[in-house]
Amino acid sequence: MSAPRYQKFSQQSSRSSYNSNYPSPRFSSNFKSSSDDIRAVVAIDFGTTFSGFAHANKISPNDIEINTRWSGREGLPKTNTALLYDSSFKEVLKWGEPALLYEQKKSRNSSKELQYYKIERFKLYLDDSNSEKPWLPETLDYRKAITDYLKKLKGVIEETLDKRWPGLRMSQVLFILCVPAEWGPHTKAIMRDCAYKAELLDASLYSHLEFTTEPEAAALHCLDVIKEHRLGDDDTFLVVDCGGGTVDLTMRTIIQKGNRLKEETERTGDLCGSTFVDQEFIDFMGRVVGFTALQKFRTYAHGDLQRLVHRFFCLTVKLPFTGDIENFESIELDLERECPSLIQYITGSERTYLEENEWMIELDFESVKEMFDPTIDKIIKLINNQLLDLPNRRKCKAMFLVGGFSESPYLIKRVREKFQGRVPTIAFPRQPIAAVVKGAVKYGLNMGAVESRVLKWTYGVEIKVNFDIRNDPIRLRTNDNSIWKFDTLARRGTQVNVNETFQKEYVPINADQKLAIFRVFITKERNPTYIKENGMNGMKVLGTLRVNLSKMPYRGRDRPVEFSLTFGTMEIKATAKNKLTNEEYHVKFDYEKKK
Repeated sequence: MSAPRYQKFSQQSSRSSYNSNYPSPRFSSNFKSSSDDIRAVVAIDFGTTFSGFAHANKISPNDIEINTRWSGREGLPKTNTALLYDSSFKEVLKWGEPALLYEQKKSRNSSKELQYYKIERFKLYLDDSNSEKPWLPETLDYRKAITDYLKKLKGVIEETLDKRWPGLRMSQVLFILCVPAEWGPHTKAIMRDCAYKAELLDASLYSHLEFTTEPEAAALHCLDVIKEHRLGDDDTFLVVDCGGGTVDLTMRTIIQKGNRLKEETERTGDLCGSTFVDQEFIDFMGRVVGFTALQKFRTYAHGDLQRLVHRFFCLTVKLPFTGDIENFESIELDLERECPSLIQYITGSERTYLEENEWMIELDFESVKEMFDPTIDKIIKLINNQLLDLPNRRKCKAMFLVGGFSESPYLIKRVREKFQGRVPTIAFPRQPIAAVVKGAVKYGLNMGAVESRVLKWTYGVEIKVNFDIRNDPIRLRTNDNSIWKFDTLARRGTQVNVNETFQKEYVPINADQKLAIFRVFITKERNPTYIKENGMNGMKVLGTLRVNLSKMPYRGRDRPVEFSLTFGTMEIKATAKNKLTNEEYHVKFDYEKKK
């Protein structure tokens, strides 16, 4: 079978087909481990603001246990995703909630204050699309923070598993890590690398670490309640995972007697979790007390700011707020009682005003509503877009809201008002804050429960073809009258079964070519034509696969190679097969984004 005229190998002599800004791919042959040794599954929900884990033994798959034992946060399913470092960043002094509430102390031998750093929301550095990253010291790489947090989490996991199943080795554990739906493939590569460095598992146990998206895990959790809502095979439902930092959505259809799911639309998400409501409250406080005072308060009494947010705003304002103006009573914040350490930083007209009001700040209905609306408006838009994207032949029979923010009465009110005429059932499953981590354990116990996913990226390879002066941009023309183009293998929006393969045949550019270099790119564009690396369309190198042509019988350019991409559970395998010798080259594509 001869290849089409335009499908050719990259020619190394004309252009380097390897991007030096990305490390070499990890070859699957380097990782050999047996799933037969796995006795338990541990799922980790590494969140923007809170993190937790759950576990189950393969012998008792229905007995999924959520960890609720945390230092400083006993009885709750998650702890804060926060770290307290010393000034050298070599030692983590505290982690979780104690890291946020820790107050600065004087040194015993000096009047100087000990210097330390509280690090929060560092997960957001994994999101390429978010330009507003949280502050990190220049000397601290976010990947080190992720690794250090996973190290601390590992200690709790080991202690918990040892109590449940004495003698169980960490090498007998399958780890499932949850990632947001909207973030790129590099997220899994970085998290895998951090998990190795945190010694959750050894790199030789490659297959003992798998990934699932947060909404996919939540959807698997919702399978427990589909019968309660009279859902069955061929019924479609929407899951809206409302977390602290991100909100993720996925549309799934039930198949095979309620035991499996297929994805109907592209999973989507955005940064519109509950902490953005908290930030609106902080901004409100800045307008009342002055932003200079607020910044000093944040710097010198960060623990008190956290207490003000979590113990006053969340408990007194955010959680009870229903959005019903008739039953709302204005809330008074007494600074002298709730946050006396803030008062010393307030100056000028703000101080005069607050002194006249005896340090009382009123939160009226409109002020509180304005703290919620920007975030909830984004969630409403995400839901509406999912319903619009659903094929005409299908109807969404139910919507399940999970995640901690899904318990907000005002969010529930807004969602029901907007969508109750379009979706017959809008429900909120039990234990919404634990939906993702419990669903992730289920995924680890039975990865076959997910039959198909919808591609969020277009995948293709870089090829060199003859330049067409009538249609091609002159600026992309090479010295040999050619042009590099994007040749699509799998298009965004395609529904792909697990382990489905997309393939094409290619032939060399030159008759004496010794090496074929396949550079695989991804992009959000559905029909890309040209290679626009790091351009506005978000095109990036996924990985590189090199094929040795020197062993092939010399037949000029008539030396076809079949190149394919296989979409596995959550990672992608590339294969190049020499059609003359049947020799195969394999690689699992992992890459890290530029520093």
